[in-house]
Amino acid sequence: MNSQELQKYLRPVLRWWWLIVLAMVIGGVSAYLILRQRPPVYISTGTVMVGTALQERNPDSQQLSLTQGLAQTYARIAQRPSVKNATMAALGMDWLPQYTVRPESQLIEVTVTDVDPQRAYAVATELINQLILLSPGGQERQAREVFIQEQLRKLEQSMRETEAEIDRRRADLSAALSARQIRQYEDQIAALEAKQATLQSTYIGLLASTDQGSTNTVNVLDPPTVPVEPVPDRMYLYVLVAMVIGAGVAIAGAYVLELFDERLVNIEQIQEATGLTTLGTLPEAGFDGASDSLIMLNNPHSSNAEAFRVLRTNLLFASVDHPLRTLLVTSPTPAEGKSFVSSNLAVAFAQTGKRVILIDADLRKPTLHRVFGLVNNVGVTSALVSGVDAVANSLQPTVIPELRVMTSGPLPPNPSELLSSHRMQELLQHLESHCDIIVIDSPPVVVVSDTAVLAGRTDGVLLVLSNDKMRRDLARNTVAALNQVNAFILGAAINRVTGGEHGYYYSYHKSYGNRYYSSHYSVKDKSKQVSPTPVLSAAARVDGESAGAALPASLNGAENGAARQLERAERTRS
Repeated sequence: MNSQELQKYLRPVLRWWWLIVLAMVIGGVSAYLILRQRPPVYISTGTVMVGTALQERNPDSQQLSLTQGLAQTYARIAQRPSVKNATMAALGMDWLPQYTVRPESQLIEVTVTDVDPQRAYAVATELINQLILLSPGGQERQAREVFIQEQLRKLEQSMRETEAEIDRRRADLSAALSARQIRQYEDQIAALEAKQATLQSTYIGLLASTDQGSTNTVNVLDPPTVPVEPVPDRMYLYVLVAMVIGAGVAIAGAYVLELFDERLVNIEQIQEATGLTTLGTLPEAGFDGASDSLIMLNNPHSSNAEAFRVLRTNLLFASVDHPLRTLLVTSPTPAEGKSFVSSNLAVAFAQTGKRVILIDADLRKPTLHRVFGLVNNVGVTSALVSGVDAVANSLQPTVIPELRVMTSGPLPPNPSELLSSHRMQELLQHLESHCDIIVIDSPPVVVVSDTAVLAGRTDGVLLVLSNDKMRRDLARNTVAALNQVNAFILGAAINRVTGGEHGYYYSYHKSYGNRYYSSHYSVKDKSKQVSPTPVLSAAARVDGESAGAALPASLNGAENGAARQLERAERTRS
């Protein structure tokens, strides 16, 4: 996976980074506020053992395996409603705090978690008591076992005392001298030995009646205690988990939004959606009125003006195998900057020495007469009505000698019929003989059908897309409408592109443009040292040699005189 593919996959995360950060902050703050209101938690734990195999000197493996299975069974039973209900009834409660019963080999660990330490202790004790009641004999067997153990301890003490008394009598017997004393000690020893035998017999009987060695018994190993200290608070961990969960949800939401988002936010998406080559990106150019939009005249050394020169060059490259005599400039919807692009692009062509005619074919909302400060009483409609002979009167000169403008003229009631008429075709053919290139400012494609009529009669179409209005469906519908009339779409020009969205081209040409303008124009205003984003068309990369051969006739010689033409235009305007 290369860097471009990685950037494509990470684009939703980079685009919606603020949403991800916001989700993390909301998740962390919410978790912190909730945890601060939570009371301290106490844990009481008790442990019981199933069977007495661990008390045997030589425990049987089968007995150990059986007690492990019994321990798991007791643990599952302790989670059943019957045990819960019995515990609540014994304690007089209508609910139980959270508890767990976990088997570990022959051991069963009962853990109760509660905000009240006394209640946690009481519940843990009663749960263990309910487990003991489930075993054979229950509490009765437990009490009997305690009594038997006490009796066994007493018998053991008596047997030890009798054994000591027998030893003393035997010592006295060995020291006796008379027959009467010997006989007396022998009788005492015999009586003590009989008593010892009786004690041993009783001990063996009691030992046999105990549960020692029994498998299905439950004995308390570690009784529960009242917890003193609360459970350590891991607030930071829960806050971190909440932030991670919030970020994960936000990232998933970012990809979902990206999936259903119809906006086109970069050059790659435009090319993928429309299949068009991006011929140029035009930075956001703020201006007060229509007359200020001619940045090619008002600020010819700015980065915005250089962007139009790059667009002009790429158009020539894109049409190197297809002579470009008539260029139609349009957009999918209104207010995307098509008049701004067409007027500055016409000036850019004229500054190379080409004879340019700029036509305002928007017979519904014309703009070019306000851009150039011209009258609009004559223009396209008057030329169509009066015939070819009135064309000369419809062309108005500008401050640039090589550029003439044909405004829309009086607005007609039937603009589509006029633009699709045979006279319009004759008008374009007549104008082609009087200039090198015709730039036509046409209405939006999606709104009216006027553009579709003209697109099939021109040599090329430049589609202007505004960065703040680009939508996938509009772009596709526009391209489909132009393809339906067999229009030759040269490519797209992206208008109102901010510096941060220029991507690779912007970062490269920014540094290049700063050095270029500082060395050639000595511009002191740093705001004018940011260069635009030139994007060469595919034809320029593939047919570089042929383009190099065709370009000098239209650019190289004329570009050298661009400065002289500009000075002459400035003098004429002044």
